Amino acid sequence: MKQCAKSFAQTDLSQRSGYEFYFAEPLIEFGSAKKGNHTFDLFLYNEGENRAIFVECKSSITDVRKTLKEVGLSRDLVLEKTDYLSDAIDIELDPNRFEYVLCINEKDKMKIIESMKAQGQKPHPKYDINLIKVWAYAPRSQLIQLLLECPHENSALNEMLQAGFGDQDLHQQYELPYCYSTNPYRLIQLAIIGECYRKNLFEDGIEDPKIIQKNAVLSTLMNNVSLGVSEDQKKQMVTEKLRIVLEYGQKYQLFDEVDADAIRLNCRGSRLRAVLENIDAKFIDRWVDEKASAEGEKLALEDYRKNAMRNQSTLSQFPKKDDTSVEREGSDS
Repeated sequence: MKQCAKSFAQTDLSQRSGYEFYFAEPLIEFGSAKKGNHTFDLFLYNEGENRAIFVECKSSITDVRKTLKEVGLSRDLVLEKTDYLSDAIDIELDPNRFEYVLCINEKDKMKIIESMKAQGQKPHPKYDINLIKVWAYAPRSQLIQLLLECPHENSALNEMLQAGFGDQDLHQQYELPYCYSTNPYRLIQLAIIGECYRKNLFEDGIEDPKIIQKNAVLSTLMNNVSLGVSEDQKKQMVTEKLRIVLEYGQKYQLFDEVDADAIRLNCRGSRLRAVLENIDAKFIDRWVDEKASAEGEKLALEDYRKNAMRNQSTLSQFPKKDDTSVEREGSDS
């Protein structure tokens, strides 16, 4: 996902094709609104041609049909919310000029090709192979390459992606901002420690740099989370994400709440690397303990169920005694 975004951030590829990386996770706000909803990872836009590309990135694929079905569901959501997306970016998007990409690891390339060929030969395919373009990412060479079987409408994009585009073609270092769906612990590392704590270390007049203001974290997330929504909606979503991150950190005792407006990192050391390492070690210890406890409870429950079944089986070996006392009392009267 990061490599895809970097490839379209003011590079030769973006300039020649006209496609620019606009933001990550388009329509993520609808991702859990309804069962079955799926969203793409990246939104690329060509202003000159008013064309958009929605990219789904998969680091590994175990079930090809399920993956391609999910891309189809993501496409359905895009078509359903086209007007909403147009309003959010203030551009009148044309669904007829949308393309949908599945970016996969090179090792899964043959799985996808074989599945798409098989679907193409069926009289009633489960999905339209012509609607999905496939890019393959090679981790060693860090190249993204377009499969010849599914060309784009844009000739420059075809030419450059068929040849392969990667880090060696980038003229500047570009870092993808945090994503809304980024794991809470990763956001603690990047935003709370990597940004806010690091800034406190070099700020004059701060007695305890480990005390982090919540509004500073919110500001950091607002500046770095890439969302294609209005500013008000973005603040609402990011505020909710911050709440989740703060609860997560306190759950694993990575920091304590000083008051309603601030938290304090709960670790030894003061150097940035030392704080990161100590927080990391603490998180791993707490996480392992939690998993071990949960696994222990699971095993205990399984053991209880086995014993219960065994006892039930033992009881079933004895004949049931009919309770005829009432009948007897009735017959004696």
